[in-house]
Amino acid sequence: MPETRHHTDVEVDEVSRADGASMLDNAARRRLNISGEEFLARWDRGYYDDSDDPAVADVAMLIPFAR
Repeated sequence: MPETRHHTDVEVDEVSRADGASMLDNAARRRLNISGEEFLARWDRGYYDDSDDPAVADVAMLIPFAR
């Protein structure tokens, strides 16, 4: 079994829901030219279900931080 290594120099910063929503909004505006609110509404309606656009994936991975 491989040896387990412990890294003591790792820092973790927690992100509030408000900060997460801001991150998502900034990414949606930068990558898709829409607000984070509009992105989430489209996401919930299934607008991006068949999308393979990397920009959509970049924004979508931030959803858990905003909700």
